[in-house]
Amino acid sequence: MTIAFPIEKQPLLQLDEVVSVKNQRKPKHPHGWSRDLEMLHEPGALVSNEVLNTSPLYLEIGCGHGDFLVHKASAEPNRYFIGIENVSFFAIDAAEKIEENGLTNVLIVNQNANRLIEETIPDQTLDGIYILYPDPWPKRRHRKRRLIREKTYEIYHDVLKPGGSIDIWTDTEQWKELSLPYLEKLPGSLVEEEVSEEIGPPRTYFEHKAKSKQHPIYHIRYERPGRDEHDDYS
Repeated sequence: MTIAFPIEKQPLLQLDEVVSVKNQRKPKHPHGWSRDLEMLHEPGALVSNEVLNTSPLYLEIGCGHGDFLVHKASAEPNRYFIGIENVSFFAIDAAEKIEENGLTNVLIVNQNANRLIEETIPDQTLDGIYILYPDPWPKRRHRKRRLIREKTYEIYHDVLKPGGSIDIWTDTEQWKELSLPYLEKLPGSLVEEEVSEEIGPPRTYFEHKAKSKQHPIYHIRYERPGRDEHDDYS
């Protein structure tokens, strides 16, 4: 199946597995059951060369129910977005929401984000990466489940175009403190700020939850050097 923009029908919703998977919904925290389900896509099944050659191209890691992508893709119709979500139920919800809003500049993929990036996205492909409210997995025994490790940020840096950026929002100070040392090792610029009072209507379920509990919200922005700037690891 070859998918390229504009996407008038979300390919995730065309799969036969969608009906059976949706009927398996259970009122549990997703990490209690999602590990037992197979991903609906192989890493390269939908992220074709046609998609990767589209520009400007942005990626959201862990797109959840798709609220942020609806916001971004509606506001910026001349940009193209890939949303990766490893919980199949959430990915289906996101695909439905994108389609209901008539957005043709978004592709939703159900897969492990780091596996998909490593196996399918060439270096210097993406204009930007978004990470919103990742699960911090604070317990030591859960460290292997964390999205972010030192090697992860190096991979994210490599798939960015010169001048590309990584934007991260989190309400977990521990997650912020774990991430900053890795980002500081990368060439380029790094800005970290508390933005609790600046965020308007919540863009995601977790942003709404953080604001309702009056958690501090942090924004981290990393920018890869441009083509005329030094871009070697220190």
